[in-house]
Amino acid sequence: MFPDLKHTLESHLPSKRKKTPSGWTSFNAPCCHHNGETQDTRTRGGIMYQADGTVQYHCFNCGFKANYTPGRYLSNRFRKLLTWLNVSSSEIGKLSMQAMRLAQEITPETKTQQYQDIDFKYQALPKDATVVTDQKDCVDYIASRGFTTQNFSFYYAPSMKTRIIVPIRYQNKNIGFVARGMHKEIKPKYYAQVQPGSLFNLDAQHWSRKFVILVEGVFDAIMLDCVAILGSEISTKQKQQIDALNRKVIIVPDRDRAGSKLIDQACDWGWSVSMPPWHDGIKDVNNAVLKYGKILTMQAILKHTHDTSTKIKINEKLWIS
Repeated sequence: MFPDLKHTLESHLPSKRKKTPSGWTSFNAPCCHHNGETQDTRTRGGIMYQADGTVQYHCFNCGFKANYTPGRYLSNRFRKLLTWLNVSSSEIGKLSMQAMRLAQEITPETKTQQYQDIDFKYQALPKDATVVTDQKDCVDYIASRGFTTQNFSFYYAPSMKTRIIVPIRYQNKNIGFVARGMHKEIKPKYYAQVQPGSLFNLDAQHWSRKFVILVEGVFDAIMLDCVAILGSEISTKQKQQIDALNRKVIIVPDRDRAGSKLIDQACDWGWSVSMPPWHDGIKDVNNAVLKYGKILTMQAILKHTHDTSTKIKINEKLWIS
C-alpha cells in the first residue's frame, strides 16, 4: 500500500474507533444508509491493513465490502468508500493515479511469485466417502446434471446424507470439498469445507488456452473445464492465482442478484464478462449446456464477451433476472 492511502484513511475515519483482537479497526460504518440500511451506531464497520499492503474494508451491518491490493487500480467500490468518508474528489483522483502508477510497476514475474507463495493444507474427504459407481440415487442425480461417472470422480458418503461430493484439489492434493444435496428437501442445498482463497479446477487449465473462464459453481466448471470461484465474490487470494495465469479473464456470472457482485469486480479489475442471450430459465452454465450442448454454449460465451465497463453495465440490465 502506498503511504498516502493509509494516511488519507486514518485522517478521515471517525474519531470513535477501536482495535479488535483480530486486527480490525472498528467504527460506525459510513456505507449503510447509502445501501438502504439504517445508519450504523454499533461500530459495525471495520478496516484492516495487511503486511503486503492490502487494505480490507467490511461492513458487518449492510455487508458492503471494498478492498485494495498493491498492483491493482483503485476500484469503484473503494472510491465509493472514500467518498462516504468525506474524502474530496480531487484527493481521490490523486490516490487513483498513484495506484495506477504502482500497478504499472508490478511485473508479471512479481505476480507469479505471489501466486507461488500461496499454499493450502491437505484436507481429507469424509472418512466414509467412496467414488460413485453404481449407487442408483447418485447416478440418477449426476445424469440429471448432464454427467456420467466417467466424466468426473464424484463421491458419496453416508455420513453426508443424500449429497454428492465434489473434491477440491490443488497441486495433486485434496484441500476441501463441496457437497450438494440431491433432493430439494435437503437443507442447506450446499455444504462446503473450503479453505479461504481456494479455487476449483485451477490446476486443470490447459496451457494452450489464451483465456480462462470463471463461473460460480463446481458443476458449471466441470461442464466446460472452467474455474469455479465457489461463491459469488472473488477474494484477494483467488485473484492472485487467477492473475498469475497471465490470460484473458472472462467471468460468466449466474443470472441473479449475487451475480451483480461478480460483474462489479470484473469492471473494477478490467476483466471481461460474458452474458449470452440465453432463454429465460437458463440461470447458469450448467443449465445452458443441458439445453444447447457444450459446443454451442462455449461459442455463445465467447461471442457475447464484453470487455468495457460501459458495455458490461448495459448488458447487465438484461442479464440479471
